[in-house]
Amino acid sequence: MSEPTGGHLTHAERLQGEGRLKEISLDLVRVTEAAAIAASAWVGSGDKLSADRDATEAMRDRLNRLRFRGVVRIGEGKKDQSYGLFKGDVVGSAAADAYEYDLAVDPIDGTTPTVTSGPEAMSVLAVARRGAMFDTDEFYMLKLAVGPEVAAAGLDLSLERPLAETLAAIAGVLGKPVAKLTVCMLNRPRHEAYIREIRALGTRLKLIQDCDISGAIACCLPEREIDLLYGVGGAPEAVLTAAALKCFGGRLLGQVWRDGVLSGPVLCEEEMVRGACAFVATGITNGSLLAGVRWTPRGPTTASMFCRSLSRTVRWIRTWHGN
Repeated sequence: MSEPTGGHLTHAERLQGEGRLKEISLDLVRVTEAAAIAASAWVGSGDKLSADRDATEAMRDRLNRLRFRGVVRIGEGKKDQSYGLFKGDVVGSAAADAYEYDLAVDPIDGTTPTVTSGPEAMSVLAVARRGAMFDTDEFYMLKLAVGPEVAAAGLDLSLERPLAETLAAIAGVLGKPVAKLTVCMLNRPRHEAYIREIRALGTRLKLIQDCDISGAIACCLPEREIDLLYGVGGAPEAVLTAAALKCFGGRLLGQVWRDGVLSGPVLCEEEMVRGACAFVATGITNGSLLAGVRWTPRGPTTASMFCRSLSRTVRWIRTWHGN
């Protein structure tokens, strides 16, 4: 029951696809595990091209073993000069009439920290029904991510409202003063004005070098140290983040950013990934969410997470790989 043009599915077809997604959950974890293990061989090497090549090939190989049919909607691209898994690529071993899924993939989210032994690098994957994912060739988006408590409060969050007002509203929901909020933001020159504004309010800043997917997910954790993520980051990563936050019950807003100018509509997580989805990640280097790949005499060990939006179940998986 394919949906090659993203048309409407019957209720029975939708249930079948969602059930199948649950069935292949462990297989999806194996995909990011394989990519992370392949990338780990290049940790600290300084060789981005080789790390990306091996992680991409490992991810593609595992995807092609799955009994499903996936179409890459968000993948590697011209910005990264990658080795494959481009938009439009079809993966999986199922027949042409199988139920189709949209895929958002990033064999290495954080190539620089991978090859410099930095923190937070992960292999990530999101899956949704065919035609459900926002499709963009843009490089960057302005993003605002918050956790489930703020999302459940029904705040009228906006990227057009002054940042000070947004921070005050979020602080009110969380029951703390603005000065006690912690904002996560990529440490980039383009954020200088935001950084000055946030610090003028007395709000805490956690500046990160890469991997804003991790920063957004951190807003959703019960033991969180981050209250929101804000700033301009990758547009492909926004779709992966949308899938993750749907699984956690968080909220994401994003708008295309090009050369300092915002354009197009403001999209929420449901508009970036419509309907049921799953998100998977495996750590490459040690981070706040996941431990990195560790090599032992018995083989590599990995730390992964798998979550589904329907149940909002999040599984943390520690694996010892025999071979």
